Amino acid sequence: MNKSDKIREYFRKYPSAEVAKVAAKFQAPKPMTYKLRKQVIDGTQLITTPASNGRKVTVTDTQLAVAKKMGVRPEDFIREGLKLGVLQYDDERDFTGEAEDTNIDQTLDERAKDYGRFKDSAALMQGIKRLLADHARRHDKTFADDQWEALEMIVHKMARIVNGNPDKVDHWVDIAGYAKLVADRLQGNAR
Repeated sequence: MNKSDKIREYFRKYPSAEVAKVAAKFQAPKPMTYKLRKQVIDGTQLITTPASNGRKVTVTDTQLAVAKKMGVRPEDFIREGLKLGVLQYDDERDFTGEAEDTNIDQTLDERAKDYGRFKDSAALMQGIKRLLADHARRHDKTFADDQWEALEMIVHKMARIVNGNPDKVDHWVDIAGYAKLVADRLQGNAR
């Protein structure tokens, strides 16, 4: 059993285990551990199966289900997947970091240009949300889930506008979109 399988098995046995502690226990990177926990939560089952040459290839139960629906035998699916480069032999795969194609730091730095510093936005968003919740409570107001969620998302976008780039069109379009979803539902056109 490889490290990834051991971590998945641990999360099946202890579903509320903290990712950081599990990562430390198995000496695994946190991103990999988060990804493995998500696989367990989502019910994605990884199946390691030998290829025709005896080397192992790991595929998901979903991949095998698709192959079955298409009338393709698992061994043919694996052979073609290897040939096309969609699948890899386990001994060629990097299981240690499950490295993503994106650089998280670069992504966060780029987003900060449009959204401002996350810490500042979070403080503003939470302050406005608390103010709205306190006001609603004092006036005994209740809201449908979609109404309250729309209000919170609008607050989220407002804080991004005030804290980040006010000329980013997406912020304004999103605000209009959340308001329209509630208005449409109130007019009998829920989506």
